[in-house]
Amino acid sequence: MISRMRAVTAGLVGALCGAGWFASLQPSGEFLCRDSGLECVVGLILLVVPALVIVWGVVGWGLLRLARFSPAWPTAVVGTAGAVVLLLISTFGLRFVQVQLPEDAGIFVVAIAAAGGYALAAAVTAGYGGRRDRTEHSGQDG
Repeated sequence: MISRMRAVTAGLVGALCGAGWFASLQPSGEFLCRDSGLECVVGLILLVVPALVIVWGVVGWGLLRLARFSPAWPTAVVGTAGAVVLLLISTFGLRFVQVQLPEDAGIFVVAIAAAGGYALAAAVTAGYGGRRDRTEHSGQDG
């Protein structure tokens, strides 16, 4: 039961961060790209998108810490990386099967991918760090 709550908590944080990342793409793109051109697209892809991934990964870490989620930083790092991988897989998968989504559906695809990435990260990092009170074998091995 606790592992399910960990996955749900991390998934909610991931969905919030994914939606925030997607919502912050357009204003930052408009700020950087005042005129259209190839240098604008290259700058957007090489600078803005990775910077926003890092910013929203840090926001995810902060939200996990605020929710007293432990371990927060490995979950945020692995969750952000997992969200990027799941987003790439889902984007190429949807294009491969030629799914026509509505124009505003991108935020939901990103939020679902980020929720999945963070939920998987919560499951992967559940045992990270072991026990800190050093009582792993206290009195049990004889």
